[in-house]
Amino acid sequence: MDFKRLIFIVLFVSGIGCYSQTDSLIVERNTFEIDDLSKDTLAETEVFTDSLYTIPKKTPDIVRITDAFLYTLSSPVRWHKNDLLTFGATLGGTALLSLADKPMNEFMFRDQGKFVNKLGEFGYRNGKPYAAVIVAGGFYATGWIINDEWTKETAAILTAAYATSGVLQTAMKKIVGRARPTEGLGNYEFRPFRNDPGFSSFPSGHSQIAFVTAFVLAERVEQPWLKGLFYTGAAVTMASRMYANAHWVSDVAFGGVLAYFCTKTVMKRFEQTKYENPWEKYQKKNITWNFSFTGNGVGLIGTF
Repeated sequence: MDFKRLIFIVLFVSGIGCYSQTDSLIVERNTFEIDDLSKDTLAETEVFTDSLYTIPKKTPDIVRITDAFLYTLSSPVRWHKNDLLTFGATLGGTALLSLADKPMNEFMFRDQGKFVNKLGEFGYRNGKPYAAVIVAGGFYATGWIINDEWTKETAAILTAAYATSGVLQTAMKKIVGRARPTEGLGNYEFRPFRNDPGFSSFPSGHSQIAFVTAFVLAERVEQPWLKGLFYTGAAVTMASRMYANAHWVSDVAFGGVLAYFCTKTVMKRFEQTKYENPWEKYQKKNITWNFSFTGNGVGLIGTF
């Protein structure tokens, strides 16, 4: 059993004891003469008591997933100066890293033995789209079976982060049209909007998926060794794509950066919408129609 879960159970049991004591205190107070309490005090007591037992309604997961997806994709319209500087620094850092593309490619693309080949196979599968479906779906199915909100929310965050970063990296592959190392054209050959897998090197989709998994799961646990395990899996995927001669180092690095920013935005949005449905204000409001009769005719007035 997870240590955090154990602590939660202990606190929960302790909380039951506290509520039992609170109930006994309320019963004793009710034995007082009502005349001793003013009407204002009674009203305050009722409000306070109601607030103790009010459980906020959680926003449905499907609403939070869709909202986080749209919110993250539209983030650039809300960028401020610091966000623009970060974006510029990311592009500049990627361009600078591209200087190491060829040397890193020559180092990685060679036979490293059976063990490294097996490791590369794991990294390849760890970044496939079906891996994302298995991870997110597995978490949600488990959370539904054991009725655990932490597990289901982890699945929802994974789903939104996979979808958002996936749409962006797919669009960028088409727009940038960078040649893969296998094409033999160098790391600065670009043919945008070409329907050819050989010109869809930037950014790495495998790295994007693997790092979304790592970032989300590492944020959801507290144990350092688990965090390290998740990040190691993502790093193996990054290395495997260069080892297979499918990507340049700048491709896999930007794929990881894209996953990081999308995941951070999704998780921040999930916190904001946990108990506040962001779409309620867009729901259709009731309109009350009233007729008014004047000397000039009949009027129809709608009150929102």
